[in-house]
Parts: sequence; C-alpha cells; structure tokens
Amino acid sequence: MKKIKIAVGTLFFLALFSSCQNENLEQSEIENIVKPAELAGEKILGSYIILFNDDKSESSRMKMSTKVFSSRLEKSNAYKVIEGDAKFKIDRLLSNIKFDNSKVSNYYSTQFNGISVHDVSVDELKEFSKNPAVKAIYYDQIIPNPIDNIIKSPQNNIASRIAGQVTPCGITNAGGFVNGATSNAWIWIVDTGVDTDHPDLNVITDTRYAKSYIGTSVEDCNGHGTHVAGTAAAKNNTIGVVGVSAGAPIVPIRVFGCTGGASSSDILAAINHIGANDAPGDVVNMSLGGFFGANCSTTSPYLTALRGLGTSGTRVALAAGNDAADATLYSPACTNGTNIFTVASMTCEKTFSSFSNYNRSAVDVIATGSNVQSTWLNGGYNTISGTSMASPHVAGIMHARNGSPALSGSVTSRSQIYPIAVR
Repeated sequence: MKKIKIAVGTLFFLALFSSCQNENLEQSEIENIVKPAELAGEKILGSYIILFNDDKSESSRMKMSTKVFSSRLEKSNAYKVIEGDAKFKIDRLLSNIKFDNSKVSNYYSTQFNGISVHDVSVDELKEFSKNPAVKAIYYDQIIPNPIDNIIKSPQNNIASRIAGQVTPCGITNAGGFVNGATSNAWIWIVDTGVDTDHPDLNVITDTRYAKSYIGTSVEDCNGHGTHVAGTAAAKNNTIGVVGVSAGAPIVPIRVFGCTGGASSSDILAAINHIGANDAPGDVVNMSLGGFFGANCSTTSPYLTALRGLGTSGTRVALAAGNDAADATLYSPACTNGTNIFTVASMTCEKTFSSFSNYNRSAVDVIATGSNVQSTWLNGGYNTISGTSMASPHVAGIMHARNGSPALSGSVTSRSQIYPIAVR
C-alpha cells in the first residue's frame, strides 16, 4: 500500500512538473511572437492586438486622405462603407487560417488595419505570426482607471456651495476663457463618460458619435470624465465654474467603468471611432497617464493611432501621469507626433506639482493640475488634482485657438524648463 502511494505521488509530481514545463514553453513561444516582450503593463491572458500590413489592406484613413467632405455626417457615412469593406476582407483572411471570428473583440480600419482578439491559443497565435499579412502582434493590456491615481483634495464641493460662477485658477493660468459654444468643432473626452445632463456642460449625446465600450451608456458613474470635461469646456453662465473654451460641444467616449481599468484594445477602438467621425478643429483629450512599459516603439498601436489623428489635423492632449516618474516610460504619455501634446502638472502658483511625471523628451507643455475645481457627478462640483486635470486645460486651449497652444512663461524642475500652455 505504501509503495502504491509513493508511486501515485511520484506520478502526480511528474505530471505537475510536465505541466509547468509546458506552460513555461508556451509562454516562451508567446514572448518570441508578441511585441513588446519586456517592461509591459498588466497583460490580458490570451488577448492580443494584431496589426496588418498596409499593403495588404489599406486603412480607411489612407484611402480618404485626399477627399474633402462637406459635413461631418458625410464623412461618417463614407467611413462606414469603407469600414464594412475592411471587415469583410479581414474576416476572409481569418477564414483562410480557420480562425473563429467570434473571438474578435474589435476591428480597426481607420488609423490602421487590425483586430483585437481574445481566448487565443498558442497554436492560433503561431498561425497569425506566420501570415504575411500580419505586421506585428501586441499584448492587450490593462490601463488603470484614472480615478485610482488622482490626488484627492479635502474639499468636495457641490453646486449649492458655489455662490455664482467662479473662474478656477487653472483657467486664469491658461489665459482666461472664451466662448466656445458656437463652434462646430468638438472636444472628444476619452474617459469614464460624462454626466450628460450636467447644467454646466454642453454634451453631444447623439449615439452616432457618443459611444461607450463599457456597456451601452456614456453616463459617468465615476466622476473623472465629468471633471475633465468641465475644465475644458464648462459653460460661461451664472453657476459653478467656467472652462477654457466655455460651452464647447463635448463628446463622451466611455472606456472606463465606475471602477476597474480599461483594455488598451478598447481605447484603440475609441481612437478608431473618433478617426471616422472627427472634423477640422476637433480636439481629443486622453487623461489616462497609461501604464508603465516600453511601448513607444515605431510600430506601437498607440503611436500609429494617435499619430494618425494628429497628422489628419485633430489635436490630442495627453496626461503625463501621476507617478512622479519619467514620462517616457509611460504609454500613451510617451507618444510624440504632429498635433500631439503631453501635459505635465503645475500648481496654481506655477510650481511643478510633486506628483507629476516629467521629462521633456515626452512632455510638451505644462498646465494647472493641482487643486482643480470642476464639474462632477449629479450636477455637482469637486476639487481634485492630477495630470488628468492639467491635460483638459490644454484641450480647451487648442479648441479655443483652433490650433496649437501658445506659450507664456515656464516652470523649471529637475533642471528642465517646461513651457506653460496658454490661450
């Protein structure tokens, strides 16, 4: 009996050892296929972003690069046709390698051609890697919820506590506010959603444009996105606060829920959606900060997508991040390109915020991010801090100027000079 137990125990150990070896072998095979393999954010098991070569299937942005549209709606409709054609071609490619397209989470065809996939086996991943149509494969990753990394203030103001309208110090530091309500250009807020019936915000709720990747509603249950929207564009009225481009149309793109992170594949889908529906003068705010990792290579999906927006004329404001660390190591904050501005944070007194990420190789400008008062859930107001709060100042500036931010003054930190963005 004792010998039998020993034999069974030995077999169990050998099976376990063999299983561990197989898992290690599989992980090694995956690391040889997927980029980047080092210093990445939290990976989503079995989920990947696959980019296709442009010569196999041109992106709709490339196909439309010389076309002039008479309206935003005309452009949106044209892109829908091309995106449908791209999906058909991608599905045909998937069929050829016998890949189940129910595992496709998102199709990308605006800024680049690609897909995000889930529940993918190692063998399926190998098939993708051998296909000549595939340019690169990346891990799908978790980007932390921005509300988890803000610096909370002791204040927590609600509408009834504000006697009339106030002009927050960040707006003053940005050169004051102007009327943005009559503009045909929009500010896209890629975030936790927006309080759509907030009396101090002008929110576009048309479902052709406003979109959620967390369920179906763009309604904010977190607060972060609503706060960001108010800094960029709160109305010039008799209540609450005022934004830089006061009353500008805000489009909520919800990629974060009440709690928890967002997948990088969904954020890329949001950029893809904006690229199909943006118009001259539009601005995108992404107060994400992102994840720590070496993900600003020339073939990074973030770099490709954001650069696509920038080169088309849409301006992008990115938060540098709140870890008091080197911003070049954070994606998408590390992204450089035409019309892309990564924003560090300063105080109302124009000193460098202690929490702000840094490094002028990634950071373009600085704006107020400490103790920023803005709109909040349920028609309220709140004061919080973070580079998430600095970025929408720059988004509002770019919307108001219909151009890049002007510069006036600077903040010096770690022997580097950060120009202050102004209207």
